[in-house]
Amino acid sequence: MKKGRLTRNSEFKRLFSRGKRAENKSLTLFFLNNGYTFNRLAVVVKKKEIGGAVLRNKARRRIKEAYRNLEREGKLYSGYDIMIMAKKGVAELDYGGIYKELTQALVQGGLLIVPGNSKS
Repeated sequence: MKKGRLTRNSEFKRLFSRGKRAENKSLTLFFLNNGYTFNRLAVVVKKKEIGGAVLRNKARRRIKEAYRNLEREGKLYSGYDIMIMAKKGVAELDYGGIYKELTQALVQGGLLIVPGNSKS
């Protein structure tokens, strides 16, 4: 197991079957408590949705960096398996737009620490 990443097919199946879902116009987020003290992340960018390899990799890098910055800033609850799936609209967004969309999805899912909102 690589720390911080979802890699096995069984982990993805468990996330789809038992996980919760939050989505907006550019991203779909699946998440489930994993019992660890850290989050594990998977970013899925489909060829059918986004297009060629250059666009897919660019979108994947931007999504990962937005997530990394939120985690570095201490704004995320820990102990979750999180899968972020990109939708068609994400290819047109710059980093700031992806950061905003990801923040909205994480707030919707209750994974983002918001002042005045407590989660145990």
